[in-house]
Amino acid sequence: MGRRKRYAAIDVGSHEIRLYIAELPERSLPQVVEKVRRTLSLGSDTYSSGAISQSLASECISILSGFTEKFSEYNIQRVHAVATSAFREAENSTFVIDQIHRHTGISVQVLTNAEEKYFHTIALAELMPEFEELIRQGTMIVDIGSGSVQATAYDRGDFLFSQNMLLGSLRIRELLADLQRLTSDYAALLEEYISSDLDNYRSLEPKNMSYKHMVILCGDLPYIARMATALMPNKPVKNYLGKEAFELVYQRLLTDQPLGLTIDFDIPAENATLLLPTAMIIRKLFKFTGASGFHMPAISLSDGLLIDMAMRQADYRPKYDQTRDIISDCQQVANRFRIDPKHTEYVEKAALTIFDATTKLHRLGSRSRLLLQLAAILHDSGKYINMSRHDIRSYNIIMSLELIGLSAEERRIAAFTARFHSGYRDLVTDSLFMALAEPERLQISKLAAILQLANALDTGHQQKIKDIEIQISAQTMTLVVSSSRDIMLEQWSLARSGQLFHTVFGLKPGIRIRRRHY
Repeated sequence: MGRRKRYAAIDVGSHEIRLYIAELPERSLPQVVEKVRRTLSLGSDTYSSGAISQSLASECISILSGFTEKFSEYNIQRVHAVATSAFREAENSTFVIDQIHRHTGISVQVLTNAEEKYFHTIALAELMPEFEELIRQGTMIVDIGSGSVQATAYDRGDFLFSQNMLLGSLRIRELLADLQRLTSDYAALLEEYISSDLDNYRSLEPKNMSYKHMVILCGDLPYIARMATALMPNKPVKNYLGKEAFELVYQRLLTDQPLGLTIDFDIPAENATLLLPTAMIIRKLFKFTGASGFHMPAISLSDGLLIDMAMRQADYRPKYDQTRDIISDCQQVANRFRIDPKHTEYVEKAALTIFDATTKLHRLGSRSRLLLQLAAILHDSGKYINMSRHDIRSYNIIMSLELIGLSAEERRIAAFTARFHSGYRDLVTDSLFMALAEPERLQISKLAAILQLANALDTGHQQKIKDIEIQISAQTMTLVVSSSRDIMLEQWSLARSGQLFHTVFGLKPGIRIRRRHY
């Protein structure tokens, strides 16, 4: 075996642990050379008791220790190991992760729901050829995990809405285990439980949303496809399952016991108990969308992890830019909170203009630029709740969002930047801000200083100032602008809001109106 560089992605899921080993050719998609899967229902403890038992933790460590033998065999250069809802919700996850690291040397990152959604989306966008064509029309993408369901709506190529529901098949099985022994109609009980959360989703989605396509990601789909092929042998299932074939599977799941599924369709016993909750969720989604079937691409979280590695380690340029989704997500939130669209658009554009013109001052990258943009879009969202101290409420709103693709730290940076869009004293007296690490405080201070200037330029929400040009000297930064109206209010506001910029960058900001030539 050659000693070419290879990389490993590990997904410590709620029901399975997966190892993908791949080569990362320069500027190309990963080439997977081996996949290893081990069944371990870590979520069964978390969803029923709130913690991972030591026995399951030890089994997890044993599986991961076995994976490390592959690292030497394949000359693994880097490992990215993540965990999802079973660890995210377990009260003892910190201790179990520490045990894993001590025994195996593997550092496991617990993903937020937004980060998990990001990895699934990049895998879909890069590995599903028809992805961009589908999202140009009304499309619902549903990730049915062991612990939760994430439903995301796209239309005209744009992200519209996403909502997470605690409806995973393993979670439902564990939560309703006691009731199953007490009822003679477990299927009706399941349907009632599932319908309540899905009905809530329908009440939150954008009005007049219509769907033409449905894409479902789920580890149980290969077994549902196997059943559909057996029940309709003349119509073998590949990557798409029609409603008629699915209904045959659903009716069989209603009548068969898990043991019968294992015998008749060669479905592992542990998976057989999860198929009915999964099928009920899908059937309800059929009613919501009116779709004639659903796409089921063979992609996983591990694929997304490897593609992300390729972007970072092998300069791979993805076909689909997920920053579009993040910005669209924020814009949808802004619409829900009825933010003044003209003011918001002005502040966003002005903030990015100042950022781009001052790169030598702030020395921040494109990711910081994105966080500034998000803060500008949502800086006034708190006014919907209360005009008094709306900046604090804007911070709380952003902190409560699950913005796809943002880490918890990035969301916090955007939230604090929006929080300090109008006041220097608030920044230096805020105890939560002062408790942050120094590099994070510095980044927020730079972004907030820029946002304060942009917001000051439209103090009256009338967009009086046009054509901003930045001129920097040894002690000042002058905003040379055009305006046909009185901008005394904006000049006064800039003088007050410029204190933070002066403190952070050592330059005093000011406004000069561009001379008119007749």
